[in-house]
Amino acid sequence: MQLKKYSTESPAAKVLVLLSVFLFWFAHYVYLPTLPQYVQERTVSLTQVGIVLSMYGFWQVVFRLPIGILTDRIGRRKIFMMGGIFMAGAGALIIAGAASFPVLVLGRSLVGLSMTAWVLQVVFFGTLFSGEKVIKAGAILTTASSLAKLAGTFSTGYLNSFGGYTLAFLVSAGAVLLSILFLLPVEEKPFRSSGKEWHYHLKPILTNPRVLLVSILAGVNQFLNFGMVFGFFPIKAEMMGASDLMKSYLLSVNILCLISGNLLTTYIGKRENTILLLSVSYLFFSLGIILTPAVGGIALLFILQALLGFAHGISYPVLIGVCIQDIPENGRATAMGFHQSVYAVGMFFGPWIAGVLADTVGIDATFYLIGAATIAVCFVLLHLLHRKMRVTQLRD
Repeated sequence: MQLKKYSTESPAAKVLVLLSVFLFWFAHYVYLPTLPQYVQERTVSLTQVGIVLSMYGFWQVVFRLPIGILTDRIGRRKIFMMGGIFMAGAGALIIAGAASFPVLVLGRSLVGLSMTAWVLQVVFFGTLFSGEKVIKAGAILTTASSLAKLAGTFSTGYLNSFGGYTLAFLVSAGAVLLSILFLLPVEEKPFRSSGKEWHYHLKPILTNPRVLLVSILAGVNQFLNFGMVFGFFPIKAEMMGASDLMKSYLLSVNILCLISGNLLTTYIGKRENTILLLSVSYLFFSLGIILTPAVGGIALLFILQALLGFAHGISYPVLIGVCIQDIPENGRATAMGFHQSVYAVGMFFGPWIAGVLADTVGIDATFYLIGAATIAVCFVLLHLLHRKMRVTQLRD
């Protein structure tokens, strides 16, 4: 029986890709709330926990930009998207059966490699829309990924209660299989490469101070998210008596408030509000992290997770907008690929550095040190960004 195909002009193609993306992100987050504890039980130190978790970001740093350049050169993306989705399932299954540090590193590395698919999913989904609706396509896709994160983190505690840690990883692998099946019938129109050398577009990006500054700030976001919010916050919550179900709820609150921050920024986000919004975001990030070891009960942790989610929800879309707003159309994909590669550095270093600090000075001191460093580093970067933006406005 021949598989029915859907052309890129078909409304069904949009729905199928959207479902595929939803399941892909669900597969990543369905076990995330309790992943740090799962890894901790199979390793000998918090440093090893940090190293395992950091592999998620490391391989994104290495491969995100090259995969974008490669697919632009050969004119095809779908096969690489499917390969990335497959690796998410393979990594989940390896982690599910892991009993040692090296196997955990391998599994989390494959999951990190799978996230190269996200760059291609954004571009591929955009090709299903007319030129003037590409921004709308990105907003739809981002909303789908946020809802998938919410569904995934909300499910973790229930799955753990029903079938232990392993069940969530198996559900992740099943979601990956469905994601691939939904994507299979969607046709891809091969496109011709521009013939330009890759460094033709990359050089002006690397020398653009504003792109560099907002990419570093985005890296700080991911450092905090994957090092503290998704990394050591659940461990601290467990030390305070939180169950797997409670940790699942905590991250769900974070993502709900992230979506709220996205919506608020969509409503009030303007060029002249950029520095104010980013300042509020990093102040909330710092407070949420510094106050975590000081709170006296689990109920207050929900308030802090709400603060942390809202902070990321504000800054993430603002930084994306500032990154590409003055870049020519034919250089925006390269700028975004570079931006995502840089912020993946934060995904790598966040868990690693937090793990080393936790073993060296203790988990509470780690929260205090990283929260204080966030205030210092981010406000220096924001001062530099403000100066660069003023220079651009005066020149215009």
